[in-house]
Amino acid sequence: MKKTTLALAIAVASLTATAANAAYEDNTFYTGAKLGWSELYKLDAKKVRAFDDVSIKTSNRSNVAGGAFLGFQANPYLAFELGYDWLGSAKYKRSFHYAGKGYDLGKSKVSAQGVSLTGKLSYPLSFISDDLDIYGRAGGMVTIAKWKNGGLTKDLYGKGGTKTDVSPVYALGLDYRLNEDFSTRLEYQYVQHIHTKTDASPDAGTVSLGITYRLGSPAVAAPVEIKTEVNRYVLNEDVLFAYAKADLKAEGRQALDNLLATLVKINPSESAIVVIGHTDRIGSDNYNQKLSERRAHTVLNYLVQKGVPAEIISSRGMGKSQPVTGTKCNALRGADLKACLAPDRRVEIEVKARNVQEVQVIDQTK
Repeated sequence: MKKTTLALAIAVASLTATAANAAYEDNTFYTGAKLGWSELYKLDAKKVRAFDDVSIKTSNRSNVAGGAFLGFQANPYLAFELGYDWLGSAKYKRSFHYAGKGYDLGKSKVSAQGVSLTGKLSYPLSFISDDLDIYGRAGGMVTIAKWKNGGLTKDLYGKGGTKTDVSPVYALGLDYRLNEDFSTRLEYQYVQHIHTKTDASPDAGTVSLGITYRLGSPAVAAPVEIKTEVNRYVLNEDVLFAYAKADLKAEGRQALDNLLATLVKINPSESAIVVIGHTDRIGSDNYNQKLSERRAHTVLNYLVQKGVPAEIISSRGMGKSQPVTGTKCNALRGADLKACLAPDRRVEIEVKARNVQEVQVIDQTK
């Protein structure tokens, strides 16, 4: 019994836990920028006209690319993005072949940029990391292609020009959350058939690395809230855990350490400890249920590692089924909604046991 008492005291004295916060909030905005490398495809070509043969050969079709974007997060899995992209440029030359001989028609250059509107579908890769999502984007891009011709090519196609048209755009990428405000993305984007008034109408492929900032995210965590209801201890998770992380923050460890003096007084012979995880209503039922279970189970594992006997502790997740905020947050959106729902994001430690004072009263009565 002394060993059990000591194990519980040590466990409670160093109590820490980990959990992941909810996914990206509904009805919020974000902005970002990206920089990378592009390549213009399908420029090399051969155009046959009656008795002549004109071919296009690129000398340099890779270039620096970049852009910026503004997004609207409709729900944790669906977003819409308005973006601007510089798609790069390429140099090429045309040759005329007749009777087995080749004649240089001159050098040309084409560049492209565009404004796109795309839908973005994301899926969490929680089996790798709680912070990692894979996503795909698809939509349309208003492209602006510019070209300039030299040599004899000017006689065939003119000195140059500009062409505005619409092209389909697709992208596949990985999004990694760095913290509550920032995330980074690695993306491959493909713009199909950028129209020009010449025989050079390329596709554009871009590999880029981007940074995203969530607008309105709180920069400072809310103060820790610890309150005792009989033998139930309620801990605010915004202090315990970083955004979408499974590692306890320093503030969280300190908050749990402050709970030690009370928990050490519990009589281990009568103990039954239940760790209960709760989430707010942001996100789907399935996502929040799994999230709350992971939160509670992480706390359980840590306590057992610190010496709490496994037979007296259990865990369960309640998802978003037991909010405490009621209807007071219904009219809010974005960061205001998240702040209002903070009491719903909690871990409860329920201890069914006699405390020291109760044991003393029973002994005196006997």
